[in-house]
Amino acid sequence: MAYLRKRLLHLIPVFFLVTFASFVLVNVLPGDVVDTILADDEAANDPELRRQIMVDLGLDKPLLVRYAVWLGELVQGDLGRSYITGKKISDLLVQRIPVTVQLMSMSLVFALLAAVPLGILCAYKSNRSIDRWISGAAFGIVATPPFVTSILFVWVFAVVLDLLPAAGHAPMFMGLWANMKYFILPMLAIGLSEVPIFLRVLRVDMITTLQEDYIALARAKGLSTSYILFRHALRPSLFTLITVLGLQVGRLISGLVIVENIFALPGIGKLLIDAIDARDVLVVQAIVTFSAVAYVAINLIVDILYAVLDPRVGRRRETV
Repeated sequence: MAYLRKRLLHLIPVFFLVTFASFVLVNVLPGDVVDTILADDEAANDPELRRQIMVDLGLDKPLLVRYAVWLGELVQGDLGRSYITGKKISDLLVQRIPVTVQLMSMSLVFALLAAVPLGILCAYKSNRSIDRWISGAAFGIVATPPFVTSILFVWVFAVVLDLLPAAGHAPMFMGLWANMKYFILPMLAIGLSEVPIFLRVLRVDMITTLQEDYIALARAKGLSTSYILFRHALRPSLFTLITVLGLQVGRLISGLVIVENIFALPGIGKLLIDAIDARDVLVVQAIVTFSAVAYVAINLIVDILYAVLDPRVGRRRETV
């Protein structure tokens, strides 16, 4: 518990650093939200109208004051309203988060289902032809950005074969397949980029584990290869994989931003790009805050899983 409390305390400086940095970066971009509001207005060049809008939105105040005001409202549970639509930002997030969570969950599950058996196979057949072929393919996949894979999948499966939709979204109440078919291509694009990373990490740890004395003893007892691999070797080889799984969330979030826009999925990533284009600072702040907190929380869950897999880890960390 002492270790978990310490990790929670570490969240405070991370939160302030991330939110303030994003607040500054969005505000130093060329143009502002007033340009978006007056984009098609004949009065766009009216300085008095611009000044009035800035006063109404509180944009006439210094940057630090605006950040402090936003922070004070956040503590009270108020994320504010979008400068562009006037909608409550909390409502926007509630609408978009399920799409992003579904895509991320499906991508991670697909990546693990593919990487774990392949990693075990590569470790068992280490330095043989099948290991070299799988490792070579993995390097080729990891060198391909998700947006390139996304475009390739759209061309093959949506344009040429006409098997899956190229873009769009259907809510779950319209039916499971109606919903899932829009997630298959983005799931493959994101999940495939994670498979090589998980595979290589598990392969290295499994090779080390298979050289341990207790594995040799299990073989001497006549236990089957599959029993040794899955019951004796897999569990102690998962520590690094679990760590990487938590760290990859940050990479996944950035990948989701691009992929969601390619496939027109109404998730957090698409909302973020739209908000940046419109200089909708409060929406950007809310998404960055959510992403930062989610990232730290997932890594905290990873630490808890460490203690579950090996209680000695939790006891050692509490003494540090």
